[in-house]
Amino acid sequence: MFEALALRWQARFDTLVKSGVWAALAAVGLAGALVFVGAAVFLRAEQEFGAIATSLGFAGFFFVIAAIAAIGLAVVRRRAARREAIVAQSVAASVPPWWMDPRLLTTGLALSRSLGGRRVLSLGLVGAFVVGLLLSRGVDRR
Repeated sequence: MFEALALRWQARFDTLVKSGVWAALAAVGLAGALVFVGAAVFLRAEQEFGAIATSLGFAGFFFVIAAIAAIGLAVVRRRAARREAIVAQSVAASVPPWWMDPRLLTTGLALSRSLGGRRVLSLGLVGAFVVGLLLSRGVDRR
């Protein structure tokens, strides 16, 4: 139980660190794009041609960096979701079925001791009869 919890927290921390790196890289790329787009607008107003093409080129470059970082962030989150699903499945597989719960078994044994053998047997037969009736009715397809 604690191993699954530790694995889950380790996976979340790993995702958090990787997501933070990709988000910071995306923020730097977008900030650079905004700076150079602003510089391009400024230079366009100042000059008709010249440094504008360079500024727009740099803005495009930083935009490509931001797009790559966004794709990397999506990939990291998708892998984390898959890893989380695998951990959840392994935890769910390790949980015993409800009828194997020790509390339920001890309660059933205590009830059978308090009622006695013949009463428990008759209750079991009546319960089996009721379950048989319910199962033999069939399913209404409406």
